[in-house]
Order: sequence, then structure tokens, then C-alpha cells
Amino acid sequence: MLTPATDDLQLARTGGNIDVADNTDLRGAKASALIIVPMPMCWKHNTRLLFSSVAFLMFCLPALTQNLSAAPEDEKALDAATQGLCKVQVAMLGEIATHGDGHTLAFKVALVERLVDRCGFDAVLFEANQDEFIHLNERIQSREAVTPDDLLTAVGGLWKFYREFPPLAPFLLTHAQSGKVFLGGLDDQLGLLGQNYANDEMIAGFTSLLPLPEQQSCKAAFHRRIYSDYPEDKPYSKLDQSQFETCLAQVDVAAHADATLTGRAKEDRLEMISATQRWVRRDFSPDGESMADRDRSMFQTFDWLQSRLPKKHKTIVWAATVHIAKQADPVWGDRAGTNLGSFISREYGNRASSLGFSALDGSFRQGKGKFPAIPVSPADSVEVKALRGTTASAVYVGSKQLAVMGTRPGAFFYHSYQTLGWSKFLDGVVVFRTEHPPTDMR
Repeated sequence: MLTPATDDLQLARTGGNIDVADNTDLRGAKASALIIVPMPMCWKHNTRLLFSSVAFLMFCLPALTQNLSAAPEDEKALDAATQGLCKVQVAMLGEIATHGDGHTLAFKVALVERLVDRCGFDAVLFEANQDEFIHLNERIQSREAVTPDDLLTAVGGLWKFYREFPPLAPFLLTHAQSGKVFLGGLDDQLGLLGQNYANDEMIAGFTSLLPLPEQQSCKAAFHRRIYSDYPEDKPYSKLDQSQFETCLAQVDVAAHADATLTGRAKEDRLEMISATQRWVRRDFSPDGESMADRDRSMFQTFDWLQSRLPKKHKTIVWAATVHIAKQADPVWGDRAGTNLGSFISREYGNRASSLGFSALDGSFRQGKGKFPAIPVSPADSVEVKALRGTTASAVYVGSKQLAVMGTRPGAFFYHSYQTLGWSKFLDGVVVFRTEHPPTDMR
């Protein structure tokens, strides 16, 4: 069973229709250096133009980065969420598993800016490929010219194509270049659209460590797996997986013996090899086991990154709620509560906090071109109770209030209601009166 990079709803096997162009490989197709950008508001002419990434940043991104504030009607909830998270060491910001909620996305962008500027958070880690971020940080540290578009590439297709997210990129990059904020990725999955460093350059570096005969065969094996480049009559098999793992084992031995890299650069390369091994090892695991092992791998990366930061630091984790909740959805993964958030909560206790999001009404994006309506909220749901007696567009519910609510319906993992004691899963939630799909810029 070949398990390409997917979003969390598909991983959870809840029937989501995933937009392959967002975050998976395209069966061998290379991402172009040019992107077609649907007409943003910064264009004055009614036409579709072919823009380079640089041209997009030059002409369009300034119009998108003028303000990181949430909608004025959300300010009270934003202030409350900021206050609720300000004193913790690890603030975990979730979202529904489809990654298709525009109101949530805009709110989180504004919340990250406040947590950095007002509360002293100095690390932001995304549910995104760790290798791209390692490479990005190497370029930042060597003072190469790095653009917001480079950061968006590292963040990946789950968010980079939505108008609500790019305003965060210049803010984070400026802080990273000044040494005020560390940026990182937690995920080990390869084959993501447009991530040419992880998919190609990194692999070329791996195979260059091998003797010439092994270089060619291993490079071909890596390419086939990363780009899912297998003929229909001969799909990916356990034999292919075994070859990939043998190549990685040889690369690992060569990398440990290689004296041309030392210190942090060598540690980075060894970690990238280890992450790739963890990724391919899951290929034929049962779905639940694979999902839990992916979260274990993300925590291993989280722990590795934390060990490299100063002792007094504060970290934001940006990921789906199924990953950052204090324990996993009972019907998700290994059904034993194993997820990234459970490991972080175990290690940090009340120094970590998990924030979930939901909405009473509206719609969301699910896969390519599908915009389902938010299901009707049960009368006794967290969402209805949170918004009862107020005309606010958004309400923050803190840990004490969530605990008082007890066991009741809520839709914080997916856009479907589950009856749970939500305070056992989340330390706080933001409930919007209306959700909407993100604005796709492609």
C-alpha cells in the first residue's frame, strides 16, 4: 500500500476528497518555477497573467501584508485567546482536519503575530516538511537572500495558496532573519508539490555519499517512491520499500563516516536521513498504526528541535487539532489517544496548551472545488452554548469554562459532531458564529 503525503482528514479515513494539487506529488510531475495566480485584488486589469514567484511577491504580496489583524469583530476573542496562551511555554494552535477554514486561518495568523510580539514566543513549528525548513534555516543563517515565497514553499500547499496565510510570511521571515524567531517543520512526509529541495536536492546529497554503482540505483529508487512513479501494472511493493530502506541504511552509514560535514550541519543531515527512514517505514503499516507513528515521528522532530533552542524559549505549534489535542480523537489513529499533543502534554504538563476551533454556521473547503455547509449544531453543543446570549462573531472559551460544560457535542476535530468531555482534549476553544472557505489564489 503506497501512502503518499495526505491531509489529516484523508489519513483519518473520514471520506474527505483531497485536492492533490494542494500537498501531494503529481505522479512525477515537477513543480514549475512559474505559477498561475488568479486575479487578486492588487491587480487592476481583468485578465489572467503568468507571474513568476518573484513578480507575485513584488506586485501582489504588499497588498496582502498590510495588516495581520483579525476582523474587527473578532478582536475581543483574539485578545482573550492571546491572554489564555500568553504564559505557557508551548501554544498548540489547531484547526479542522480538512485544513479548509478561512475564518480560522485568518484568526490564527493574527494570533501568531500577537503571541510573538506581545508574549515573547520565539519559535514557530508547522505541520510541514522538516527538511525544507532545515534548508531554509541554513540559508537564513548563511545570510543568503531568502524571500517570503521561500518560506511559503517550506510551509507547503496546505496553506500557502490561501490569501489568508501569506501575510504571515513576511512577518515571520523578518523575525527569523533578525534572530528573534526560529522556524521549523515537524513532518517527515516527502513528495509535496513544489518542494524541490526535499524531493530532489536533498536526495541528490544523500546519494552522492554512496559509491558510484549504488548512486544510480538508489537515486532511481528514491525518485520512484517520492514521485509515485510506478507503472500501473507494477505498483509500489514491499520489495520497492525494502530497496529504499537498504539505500537509506547505506546513506546513513556513509553520512556518519563522512568527515566533510561537522557540527550542526552534520546533525541536520543525519536528522533528515532519520526522518526519511521513519516516513518510508510506515508505507505498509495498517492505517491506524501509520497515523499514530506519523505523530510519534512529529514529536521526535519536535523534541529534536526543542533541544537546539535556548532553555528559555516559547514555542507555537501550528497543525490540525487531531495532532495537537491533549489526546487524539478516540476513533482516530490507534484509538488509544496517541498523537503529537499527547506526547507534548505528557512532557510539558500545564506549560503546554491546546487550542481548537469550530463554528456554528457557514461553509468550508473540502478537497478540490467542494464547499460543504457546516452541519447544524445540536442545541446542547459547545458551539451553541458558547455563543448563547451574545452577538459576537467569535468567542474564546477557556479551560475552566470548557470543563464546566462537561460532556456535550462539539465539532473540533472534523466538521461533524462528537459527544466528548472536550476539556480532556483541549485547553481552550474559539467558536465562530460563521466560518467560510479560504480564498484560493490559484
